[in-house]
Amino acid sequence: MMVVAAVAYLTRGWLQFHLALAIPQILCVPLYFSIPESPKWLLLNKMCILERYRNRSPEDRRYLDLLLDTVGNECQKANALETDTEKVSGFIHFKSATIIMRLFIMSFIGLASALTYYGICFGVGSFGVDVYLAQFFSGLSESPSLLLPLLLARWGRRSFCMATLLLSGTGCLLSLLVSKFCQIPALVMALALMGKLCVQATTCVSLLYGIELFPTVIRQKCVGLVSLSYRMGCIVNAVVAPKGGISVGAMICYSSGPLLGAALCLFLPETSGIPLPDTVQDCERQSTLKLKPTSCCSQ
Repeated sequence: MMVVAAVAYLTRGWLQFHLALAIPQILCVPLYFSIPESPKWLLLNKMCILERYRNRSPEDRRYLDLLLDTVGNECQKANALETDTEKVSGFIHFKSATIIMRLFIMSFIGLASALTYYGICFGVGSFGVDVYLAQFFSGLSESPSLLLPLLLARWGRRSFCMATLLLSGTGCLLSLLVSKFCQIPALVMALALMGKLCVQATTCVSLLYGIELFPTVIRQKCVGLVSLSYRMGCIVNAVVAPKGGISVGAMICYSSGPLLGAALCLFLPETSGIPLPDTVQDCERQSTLKLKPTSCCSQ
């Protein structure tokens, strides 16, 4: 994103700008051929290719055997939970109140995150600062997200999502107040970019968090619905800020969404260090174990 500012400054016209951005991406396409396939997919479809990976070195053989043993145990566990005569539709699992609640919360967080992130990205030139400098600092503000693995190891998923959503909403709200009472463009942009950094960190963590919140039997459907909500947030941004700038109403939306999402995180369990749930029953037991301390605190 920082390089985009320099590319836009050096190119003349949209045609050269888009070519300068597209050609490096096309050159990266052959790199995908060097990425190995998923071992689980190879186990189900291409056993001969899996054997070729195993024969590369003793280390590859040892790690693949460990991984395949884990996959085999998971498959046996899933098969043991299914009856031999009854075939249940995947949509019946959505009758669980736990799954519905988690799906609603993660979908709202996805929508609010996309609305805030892209709203600030598209309106970064309306803070009264040079548009090229604004784009450069917009990219620079996301650099601290490289520390996410270290922070997640200490905080966990739920605490990190709550903190980043709270900081994002607070930063956008302070940016709105400063723009109305102080008229300091650099400070207004700095606070808004802080909110953008935090909500971008929330998006990265929520992708992992969403995978760990839903059971294996419907995980793909739930993650797809959450992703759909995120895309809806991108579309809604065109309605909230139709002229490209950031109005007072738009900034209120950008700040209130993350703040409400931080409150909703209280109803989610912590999933750090816990095995992925395979069934709805696993999710309900996980919810009971993790929500009990919160209910005790509230009492």
